Amino acid sequence: MKYIFSFGEITDEIASICGGKGASLAKLTEMRLPVPEGFVLTANAFSGGEIKPEALNELEALVSVLSDKHTYAVRSSALNEDGENASFAGAYETITNAARNDIISAVRRVAASADSLRVRRYAENTGAESGGIAVVIQRFVKPEFAGVVFTSHPISGSAAVMQGNYVRGEGEALVSGAENAEEFTFNAMKYAYGGKSEFERYAKRLFKCCARIRNGCGKPMDIEWAVSGGKVYILQARPITSLRRVNAEKFEVNGSFAGKYLLSKTNVGEIFMRPVSPVTFGVLETICDMTGIPFIDNICGQPYANLSVICSLIVSLGFSEKSAVKKLSEIAGELPQGLEVPIFPFDKKIIRKKMRALLFGSGKDKISRAEKREIKANLGEAADKLIAEIRGITDSKALLSFWETKGKRFISGALGAIMKGANVIPLFGTKKKISRICGEELANELCSGGAGTLDSMKPLLLLEDVIAGKMTRDEYIKLCGHRHVDEMELSAPYPYENPDFPENIIGEHIKSGVNVHRMRAEQEARFNEAVLKFKKQYRNKSKWLDKTLSRFKKANLARENVRSRSVKLFCMMREFLLKAGELSGIGEDIFMLYFGEVLELLKGEKGALANIPARRKSYEENLAYPPFPNLICGRFEPKKWLADERARRDFYSDEEIGCSLSADIKGFSGAAGVVTGRVRVIFSADNAEELQTGEILCAPATNIGWTVIFPRAAAIITDIGAPLSHAAIV
Repeated sequence: MKYIFSFGEITDEIASICGGKGASLAKLTEMRLPVPEGFVLTANAFSGGEIKPEALNELEALVSVLSDKHTYAVRSSALNEDGENASFAGAYETITNAARNDIISAVRRVAASADSLRVRRYAENTGAESGGIAVVIQRFVKPEFAGVVFTSHPISGSAAVMQGNYVRGEGEALVSGAENAEEFTFNAMKYAYGGKSEFERYAKRLFKCCARIRNGCGKPMDIEWAVSGGKVYILQARPITSLRRVNAEKFEVNGSFAGKYLLSKTNVGEIFMRPVSPVTFGVLETICDMTGIPFIDNICGQPYANLSVICSLIVSLGFSEKSAVKKLSEIAGELPQGLEVPIFPFDKKIIRKKMRALLFGSGKDKISRAEKREIKANLGEAADKLIAEIRGITDSKALLSFWETKGKRFISGALGAIMKGANVIPLFGTKKKISRICGEELANELCSGGAGTLDSMKPLLLLEDVIAGKMTRDEYIKLCGHRHVDEMELSAPYPYENPDFPENIIGEHIKSGVNVHRMRAEQEARFNEAVLKFKKQYRNKSKWLDKTLSRFKKANLARENVRSRSVKLFCMMREFLLKAGELSGIGEDIFMLYFGEVLELLKGEKGALANIPARRKSYEENLAYPPFPNLICGRFEPKKWLADERARRDFYSDEEIGCSLSADIKGFSGAAGVVTGRVRVIFSADNAEELQTGEILCAPATNIGWTVIFPRAAAIITDIGAPLSHAAIV
């Protein structure tokens, strides 16, 4: 067994036994940051606070080849150190400037400090377990300056300004709290240094390193650094524990704790209309990681779109903050007056790297262009074949092999093919461009009727074909059996799993007396009239309108097609999870695990099962919460919000912005026309059948699961929505 690894040798597989500090230094080295070279003596090298004999032999061999020209720092790397839950910073023994011959005794002292009073008290105060300990041996750089940088404000979470401290000489006194320090700041968006002139010559280089770490880690970081011989070195980076977003063991999630962000339910809240399960949460996190854009966040299971991320990305592409915020209005609707969108630096290189891997594949998961074309053309059929294969698997080993050889490859290839083929850019600004010429009313008629026959309309249109005998039951199930109100929640059954489908919805539709094909024909007729009206009034814009509406239609169809195809991926994943639950004997408790834990369970590793009761408790608590505000800016604490009778239910900010409530209802029109009638408020799709023909439907949000009752509605009003949301385009 090997006990000592250089930072460059540490892989994901062994990172867990290298401790928090060791794993972090390995990642920083991989990011090509200026990290002094070093090694990690892994946690399994120690037993009872002593070095194992075979590990000692390996350590002696290492020490014998190290240079006497350098001195060394020997530091702890406890398994629970420098994590999001607890840092243990300054709690363990640290020995700096040690000669080569003193390294072994220094390692023994650091290992023995795991049982120190400081460590025990920190563990008691934070409720964290220190766990085992690894030890870092690193070339010591004798600093002229040393200190820390917080990439976000440790209390408010704002990423607009980085805050730092430094001391002259070694930084250990600062980290342990034994010495006061000089303060400085960096403007994170447009570099500006605020601090003493003695440090200014090194400031920009340090800022660039900190920005790379913040973007590479994807979270607010606490960074230790030093300047030695005129060069900036990074000594350590850990998550800021006061900005803790997730307690993975208990499934406690609050994205508003991780930084100062503007979060919105628009679009995302229409897809996920109830709190997500742990396994779905984990899959969404993986998707964000794969794209390099953490655009989906979560508060107590309720998903949100992170508008700060989207706005920051737009700014990074060269747009001004003002124009970026304007573009947001088409995604999220009108923002409250006086509200500033928090933004932060965005590293385009990371996004390009992630998207390249997603679109073109990498390593052993890379698939050929021919395979990708095949997946794109026949994604539904390919998913159905894989589902049939999953259902025939009879042991855990075979199921795991299926995932490694086919499932993972299919998901990666399908995501890349879907994203590469979807051009949704024409959705942005089309209605505004047309309205500048002909006014808002005619623009609404042109855009609401020019979207084409969307995938989300097909369940109802094709249901009438089944009733008329133009389509068989099996054909309908194949085309529409995966679409429903909770279609991307992996713990929710799909309609095709119900043996009574689609008969269970045919009777209700016949009873309603609605003819969707006739309504669709009438809508097309109104659209054609609007086109003729525009062309008659603006003859020189006739060809321009045809091209604009053609691009708009294609973009709408592509957007809905992406959604429908993506659901097929979730169908395959749900079938995989159901089979894993069956073979492991835990049934639907499988949805209380994260996907990586499911794969470990199939290998026989059952450690994560101990977390199921706590996660189920959190999940049930999440289900009991009412919908949180559509817009949230800053730190949001659900229980305090619920207890405050004066708190707004539509918008929350942790700062006063002078935005008062109004008796007027404001919003965006999704279609042309004026309707007067009885309004029926329905909070859940479970009660959707209460809507009577001709009534105005008022709901928190709608998605494809509500589509079956849309033809009955004279109009639809939703809390969650924008020009590009589901309710506006169906």
